[in-house]
Amino acid sequence: MKKVICALLLAATSLCARADTPPLYSPSVIVYDVTRGEVLLEKNADDLRPIASLTKLMTAMVVLDKAQEMGDTLTIDEADIDRLKHSGSRIPVGTSLKREAMLRLALMSSENRAASALSRSFPGGQPAFIEQMNLKARGLSMSGTHFEDPTGLSPDNVSTARDVVKLAIEASHYPMISLFTTLTAYEQTIGNRTRFYHNTDPVVRWTDWDVQLAKTGYTREAGRCIVVDVAMPRGPVIIALLGARSARARSADLATIRNWVNGDETPVA
Repeated sequence: MKKVICALLLAATSLCARADTPPLYSPSVIVYDVTRGEVLLEKNADDLRPIASLTKLMTAMVVLDKAQEMGDTLTIDEADIDRLKHSGSRIPVGTSLKREAMLRLALMSSENRAASALSRSFPGGQPAFIEQMNLKARGLSMSGTHFEDPTGLSPDNVSTARDVVKLAIEASHYPMISLFTTLTAYEQTIGNRTRFYHNTDPVVRWTDWDVQLAKTGYTREAGRCIVVDVAMPRGPVIIALLGARSARARSADLATIRNWVNGDETPVA
């Protein structure tokens, strides 16, 4: 029932967004006051766009919903290599890690091979996993959302800024997702070597931001995307930005939005 109410609130309050919105670089934006169930700002919030690695929030929820043993060992194999975008990875083929470590690296460092391995270990394999991702999206009333893979590499993984807020609201109920997405860095032993992994999201290192959940995404088709749940004086606020041309533009939009929400309407260049 709570999920249905949140979905209805998000839909019903879209007309309440203030008219005095600041100029923003991102083509698709929504800012949502979680406590009040109120959309504070929106810009093309229902445009269908690729969401890149924001996908991994859904991937993580499907993994956790299945309640598979976090201590089970998963191994990266040839099937986990990105043959679509030919992106790199710091997890070599043949690496064996606990499911929890794979989930941490998928969320914090956006490791595509880790996300792929998690999906392959699902009962029924990756096809069943992707089917479950889409079923969960429908259950959350994410009517503009469709997933084709667990990583976000496919340009056919699409959503809207409004749906991404629904995704973040649901993901925020999973303590492990909140923890892993807000870690600034993590050391992981792979083979006989300790590797240092950084969070792909710079906002978790901004000392004046109290971030509760965050995920970035980037592909050529998606542009620079982010969803962040941040504590502000008025309470928790979720910001979703899709399609920014650069990381700098995305960061400027975040700063502008926070200033605007807090009463300072000066845009950040």
